[in-house]
Amino acid sequence: MNHADNEQIASSRSPYSFPGKGPKVLIALGAMTVVALVVALLIAKPFETAPMSEYRSAGAWTPYDGMTADTRSQGGYFETTFMPTSETPVDGAFQVAGEGYAAPIHYSSEDAQVVEVAATALRDDIERVTGLSPKTSNETPESSTAILIGTLGKSPLIDGLVESGKIDVSAIEGKWEAYTAMVVNNPLPGLRQGLVIAGSDRRGTAFGVFGLSESIGVSPWYFWGDVPIKKKSALYVAGTHTQPSPGVKYRGIFINDEDWGFQPWAAKTFEPEVGNIGPKTYATVFELLLRLHANMIWPAMHEFPVESTPFYKNPDNKVVADDYAIVISTSHHEPMLTNSHEYNEGVHGPYDYWNNRERIYNFWEKRVAETANYENIYTIGMRGRADAGMLAPEGTSDEEKAAKIQNSIIPDQRRMITDHVHADPSEIPQIFIPYKETLVQYQAGLELPEDVTIVWPDDNHGYIRQLSTNAENQRSGGSGVYYHLQYWGVPKSYLWLHSTPLGMTQSEMMKAWDFDAHKIWIVNVGDIKPYEIGTDFFLRLARNPEAFRDFDQQGYLTQWAERTFDAEHASAIAKVLGEYFRLNILKRPEHLDRTESGFSLVSDGDEAQKRLDKFTDMTEAANAIYARIPDAQKAAFYEMILYPVRASNLANRRVILAERSRLWAKQNRAATDELSAEAETAQDELLAETQFYNEVNAGGKWNHMFSPMPTSELPRWAYETQNAWAMPETGSYNPPASAKLGIAVEGSERPIEDGTTGKLPVFNRPADSSYFIDVFNQGANEMSWTAQASAPWIELSDTSGAEDARIWVSIDWSEAPHARALLESVHIVGAGSKRTIKLEVFNPEDLELSTLPDAVEDNGRVIMEAENFEERYDLANGVGWDIVDEAAASGDGVTIEPVTAPSVDTDEVSSRSPSVSYRFYAFSTGPVEIQTQALPTHRLTSDHPGLRYAISLNDEAPSIIDINALEYSDTWNNNTLRAASIGVSEHEIDSPGLQTIRIWMVDAGVVLDKLTVDIEPKND
Repeated sequence: MNHADNEQIASSRSPYSFPGKGPKVLIALGAMTVVALVVALLIAKPFETAPMSEYRSAGAWTPYDGMTADTRSQGGYFETTFMPTSETPVDGAFQVAGEGYAAPIHYSSEDAQVVEVAATALRDDIERVTGLSPKTSNETPESSTAILIGTLGKSPLIDGLVESGKIDVSAIEGKWEAYTAMVVNNPLPGLRQGLVIAGSDRRGTAFGVFGLSESIGVSPWYFWGDVPIKKKSALYVAGTHTQPSPGVKYRGIFINDEDWGFQPWAAKTFEPEVGNIGPKTYATVFELLLRLHANMIWPAMHEFPVESTPFYKNPDNKVVADDYAIVISTSHHEPMLTNSHEYNEGVHGPYDYWNNRERIYNFWEKRVAETANYENIYTIGMRGRADAGMLAPEGTSDEEKAAKIQNSIIPDQRRMITDHVHADPSEIPQIFIPYKETLVQYQAGLELPEDVTIVWPDDNHGYIRQLSTNAENQRSGGSGVYYHLQYWGVPKSYLWLHSTPLGMTQSEMMKAWDFDAHKIWIVNVGDIKPYEIGTDFFLRLARNPEAFRDFDQQGYLTQWAERTFDAEHASAIAKVLGEYFRLNILKRPEHLDRTESGFSLVSDGDEAQKRLDKFTDMTEAANAIYARIPDAQKAAFYEMILYPVRASNLANRRVILAERSRLWAKQNRAATDELSAEAETAQDELLAETQFYNEVNAGGKWNHMFSPMPTSELPRWAYETQNAWAMPETGSYNPPASAKLGIAVEGSERPIEDGTTGKLPVFNRPADSSYFIDVFNQGANEMSWTAQASAPWIELSDTSGAEDARIWVSIDWSEAPHARALLESVHIVGAGSKRTIKLEVFNPEDLELSTLPDAVEDNGRVIMEAENFEERYDLANGVGWDIVDEAAASGDGVTIEPVTAPSVDTDEVSSRSPSVSYRFYAFSTGPVEIQTQALPTHRLTSDHPGLRYAISLNDEAPSIIDINALEYSDTWNNNTLRAASIGVSEHEIDSPGLQTIRIWMVDAGVVLDKLTVDIEPKND
């Protein structure tokens, strides 16, 4: 591409109000080594000068770019990244705005375009807060005070202040995306006072400006989350602030699977003049990223069922990205900045590098040439189109595919960079993403150029598949992580609501941080909405991981709520969100099977109903907050909290009530159709909530952000993407006229037949058990019933009625006689018939409850949460088990810290490994199965033999259990859907009494969740 072409592209302007600039000026590369010069001359095209990119690497990257990690926010996750502002002045304070005056904002015309973008945004933010609009100018200040912003080495304004000794920038000079701010007296002739914001580079300057915006009270989510801006009469700032480089070098988002949200919203609501995702839409996203101190994006790229316009098909998109200083990269199956559905096989031939290399090469090269003068990260390697495996001749092995990538494809791709971007390709950021089958090819021996960054993916469900070994960490390219908050694919998609607990994300990403994956963190956020909380959290975590070392999810959510809404409701909001994440990670709303929810309708006190009761309580709490908050906060609260809470509640009600109605139909319950109608009502209410979100909330601003599609418009393989909206089949029963008594007891789906008896589980005094009996009419005519217990110490919640009822049976233990097996009964009479339900009560005389541990056998089972360990044994070097907050499916988890601790030889587990122990009381003896539930993580690196722990019962020899599951195996499928991996070990209890379980580390990375002990009593 010649310079004339460059100028034409750079000066091509969007018809929207985006500030433009002239052609880029390529800066001269510093002195090259002789070897590099020779290489450049050899690979350069004849009669052409080797290209020199403005965006070449400035050298080896280290976390925080050599600056001190900012840990001030340890436990205070939202401390400002700027000096605090106030409405009243203090000595030496600078008046940003007030008393009818707003300090003008000045920058240099020679500076990067993003500085003007940030200055304009700051102007608007000050007006949003105070009603006063400052002037922005690139001319010499003529007022007595001014805000002076600029980039070191790019801004004559700032460089002049440095040369005159007015500001000290030594802390940020030469650093990555750092900035310093200070109030300076007499910074320029005639200027009495200035607020100076100086960035180490163009994004550092922008981050500094947006740091001031956040300090004055403008949320990064003022547009994308409708977070209201509190009005202030004046703004004052004093002192200095230096912001270190971010912890992770490249931090960004992937807009993905946008077919039912982001794309239709942009096309129909926000940018209808383009009719798709265009520069106006991207400008709002890029501004959000800058406000969150992020710097990169993988643009939207889907083609089914509605095609998103490929990013580079609209020439204004890359110009806007450059204006906002956002780095463009592309996903795992989009090499060299190309979009997979840009490749038309009817034009270019098969996407097969074995047989069609030249045309594929030309396709890729054209994009490299087109984008050479912009800041990019090139994805190298090759997968198939449409997120499929690489097309290859039949019978090609993984080793042969790896060799093709290594010896042909990557060298060709780097040649394109050499020809069009920079003489030395190692100076231009490139990433290789071992995603799905590509990881298998990498493990088959694929060797990458040392400077290429490996971006390790999670398994699409939030659990990182693999991290770098010590040897891989020696590579100059380093590594990063591609993480999912949503996903379209097997075993089931989750494309609707954000349901990954922040503690789970923190646990996984801190693991990556500790394994030096700090080059790139990118998160798949779907449509951005309703993933606001997760996106904000991920990018703040990437900015300063060490501040999140000892993470407290409830504390974080409380601070988030106080910052987003107000202190009055912050604690209540955090409680609602904590419950929301706990409930939905057990079974994501999109994963609720329309045939079997996974929650028992008849066991564990009606597990399904207990779940619905928790959802009801959570929803009522959220509704109460919504009713109390000011009207200005309601739109934001609805989008980020109330809609996800109500929608997940209604999705669960719809599925569970429909499932129960089908059970009731089998039980011949006359009320079956009424229950079916309740399930249908939940579905109608869900659709109404979604319509309110789209068309009413925020004045319809987000219309089409939720766009369900009839399955009739989709192929069968895509039906499950609409699971969030699909109504399950409900039960139906046409009862006879005459009343008929129906009885069903806890633990059984089948009603008790006439002439037979039922039986409840054993009532256990230490567990203070209670169980239910359902009484129902199987006919249409009215039926009355009575219930009576055989002993006065058996308590019934109801003893008579004329409607269906659930009778709770419990024991008054203060009156019950002592025995190991009291046999009693409950009799129920109705519609001329009688049913008897037998009871067995366990209340031994010698049982002293005060001496028992919390965990006691109940009906042959003991359940213990992992964080409730009795003792822990750490090593002298500090390696040991530690609690991680809200990191597992049932809440807190327990894992090894530091996660980088080496694996322990299995022969030395009992003597050289940290352990935790648990105690429980057993009444039975016999074979024992212990199910150890853990987070479904993967082995840490390819050097780790597995994901193993050792377990023993009562000092027996430890058993070694490996819970590592191969991706896409049946075990992995089950694990991801229940957010749990379960290791099973077999043991024996020889005598009743106190029992001790001990678990040792074998491999780090195991996150214990809970333990379930099942005892099979021996026959006497």
